[in-house]
Amino acid sequence: MSAVRDIPFSTAALPLTAPQYGMWAAQQLDPASSAFWTAEAVELEGPLDIEALRTAIETTLTACDALHMRYWTLDDDDDVVQSPRPSRAVQLPLIDLRGHDDPARVAWNTMHADLRAPVDLDLHPLYATTLFRLDDQRHLWHLRSHHIALDGFGYLLLIHRVAEVYSALRRGQPVPAGRDWSLQPLLAEERAYRASPACAKDRAFWGDQLQHAPPPARLSSGEPDDGAPRSSRRRLPASDYPRWQAAARACGVDWAAWLIACIAAWMHARGGHTEVTPGLLVMNRLGSVALGVPCMAMNVVPLRLRVDANQPFRELAAHVATAMRAIRPHQRYNYEWMRIDHGLDGTHRQFYGPVVNLLPFDRGFVFEGLHSRAHPVAVGPADDLDLTISPLADSVRFDIEANAGLYDETTLRAHHDALLALVAQAARAPDLRLADLLAQASVVAPVEAGA
Repeated sequence: MSAVRDIPFSTAALPLTAPQYGMWAAQQLDPASSAFWTAEAVELEGPLDIEALRTAIETTLTACDALHMRYWTLDDDDDVVQSPRPSRAVQLPLIDLRGHDDPARVAWNTMHADLRAPVDLDLHPLYATTLFRLDDQRHLWHLRSHHIALDGFGYLLLIHRVAEVYSALRRGQPVPAGRDWSLQPLLAEERAYRASPACAKDRAFWGDQLQHAPPPARLSSGEPDDGAPRSSRRRLPASDYPRWQAAARACGVDWAAWLIACIAAWMHARGGHTEVTPGLLVMNRLGSVALGVPCMAMNVVPLRLRVDANQPFRELAAHVATAMRAIRPHQRYNYEWMRIDHGLDGTHRQFYGPVVNLLPFDRGFVFEGLHSRAHPVAVGPADDLDLTISPLADSVRFDIEANAGLYDETTLRAHHDALLALVAQAARAPDLRLADLLAQASVVAPVEAGA
């Protein structure tokens, strides 16, 4: 638990949102862990106006409330509160690497080293940002944030705004007015939901769903650690995405249900599991003020699935679609509340195994006169396996982040290869019986998963 500090706060203390509290509580299980840092790098190619970019980044980050909060507990209460830091001085350091033989490697090594920065949620800033000059035409803008402040969509909002401001400055046009990025409307919205009949209904739903839930199926029986995850990242051809959509239509489901069915089949093939519970990351922003506010709003919900090797794959896909429809009306209920309801608060126990993050939203950014591309640097901690799948303009991102205490590099690569082989076979033959599909994809034999 965070100690109370004699810190002058600029406004009255505010409560945390449920997603913020989830990140805060997870950090308290290992206060020294730097695994909750997340980071993105934006590659900028072309004649960069550094001063315009500096102005765009500094003004955008200054306006984002979530990046400037401190968190602490009150002396006589266990409630966690937050307040803005008194100062919001944002500066963009420029590191010139043009004298190095391999400037990109130096930049990436520097960004990864930065992820070891100490964490102190009631004192240190929640972010850091740097611009690396690789050569006269190539730059990397790096932004690191604690997961309590930003989720993936929050990064997207910030980068789009930086691009908007930069482009306006380069064109000599007035900068479009920015949105209100304060957290108070989110807090008011959550307070109203907690007092509503809808919240009570959602709590009852998850109580029934999770009652007597078995330990989540995983592909390793080892001991997890709290360090940075191990990554296996792949870029697939852009043409794979329309193939997945066509296979999903052949099964009568959307591509998300089809892909999650592939993941459930993979869990069965690699671990012999007949019940799997992936955790689905849900944006929880549609219909909310959070749709336009960079913050941590993402929720994770357990999806309990049965897998029968004798059923046709299309039946598994239909089962996944039905299960997703059942939980969709109740996914606003925060996962940390589920853990508290079932007595798991303050423990490492979870209701789900692998986490699945499907990113159908556009990640393109328009910086005037530049070619830009975003690269993930760090996505935060992984309790087990975190799968991120995102169709992009020129490829499909298909990444797995693994708890380094559970999966060594060779095992993780073998699991990743097996999943991609299964996905490709399911796209070719969605009508096969599941056992035949797995056999044709050569992923039936499980491997020993451990460090």
